[in-house]
Amino acid sequence: MTGVPAIVPGRDAWIDVAKGIAITLVVLYHSIMYLDEVGLAGALAPLNPLFDTFRMPLFFFMSGILAASAIRLPYWQLFRKRMSLLLYLYGAWVTMQTLFLLALPPISPSGTPNATWASLVTLFLRPSSNLWFIYALPLFFTLSWLMRRWPPLLQVALTMVIAVLFGAQLLHTGSPWDKMGKYLVFFIAAIYVGPLVRRLVPSVRWWHVAMLCLGYAALVVITTKLTLTRVPFVLLVLSTLAVIVGITVAVLLARMPAFDFVRSLGSRTLPIYLLHTFPMTALAAILVAFDVRVPAMIATALPPLLCAGAIVVALALHRRFHAVPGVFTVPVASWVITPQRAVISTSPPG
Repeated sequence: MTGVPAIVPGRDAWIDVAKGIAITLVVLYHSIMYLDEVGLAGALAPLNPLFDTFRMPLFFFMSGILAASAIRLPYWQLFRKRMSLLLYLYGAWVTMQTLFLLALPPISPSGTPNATWASLVTLFLRPSSNLWFIYALPLFFTLSWLMRRWPPLLQVALTMVIAVLFGAQLLHTGSPWDKMGKYLVFFIAAIYVGPLVRRLVPSVRWWHVAMLCLGYAALVVITTKLTLTRVPFVLLVLSTLAVIVGITVAVLLARMPAFDFVRSLGSRTLPIYLLHTFPMTALAAILVAFDVRVPAMIATALPPLLCAGAIVVALALHRRFHAVPGVFTVPVASWVITPQRAVISTSPPG
């Protein structure tokens, strides 16, 4: 492999399906998290951490596959084409989320404030726990561009070491910087192995998917039961297997017209990601205010329902406000290279 990534062909349907799977799991994660905060996540609460090795590694790998051609651009073009929109949206939406949370009654039954004004001052130093992904992408683009002429194996090895150190908590900040440290390797690796993955996906069969899913599930259960997740390389191995599982599942689903809605979600991950926590936090505040209690069986069904509802609300709000300047686009057209209508990607640029 050479230091400069090869140009890869256009976007395949399975890539959007994979991103659709990833964004759905992200929304489900937050659904469980906010409902568990008020004691209404039922039997799903202890299962939430089990997907930590799946959601974001798959998301970053898909973004890395789509980043290969961008890394070849001069940095100023890369910034205006791929990064400026994300940085603007990160700052704008962290501000909107913070103001929304400050306006709500406490979500936590203990009365802990939902947010602080200080988070607006430190949003680039201590990334938002909800929106850190769209801040990570410009940083990953920059690192990838700076290392683009290094041998790919060196890039992967270096970021792998960083991932292991953060995964074993030998490096630990207690903030989303830890997650960025764990997942950078998937973005970098995807830039260089993406063309190989694209060549291999046509050979995926249903029994490959079944075997990989069973193997991944078994390893997750074993490592969780034996509390091995902080052992060096364990999280990295599980996350790598999760990416393979996610890709093979996505390839299989992309062949089935019944699952085209997943591909559609994958092409609209940006508005879903930006908006989905608003209905969740509002609902959590209402549940706390009225001290709502339901049977465990009903509570277990609530997170999937909230997940689906939050996605529907996010897409509806995007449809209503996508044309308003500065909401899902940069407010000044000259900040980006292409016309705004071309830049309004409903999926985070990757």
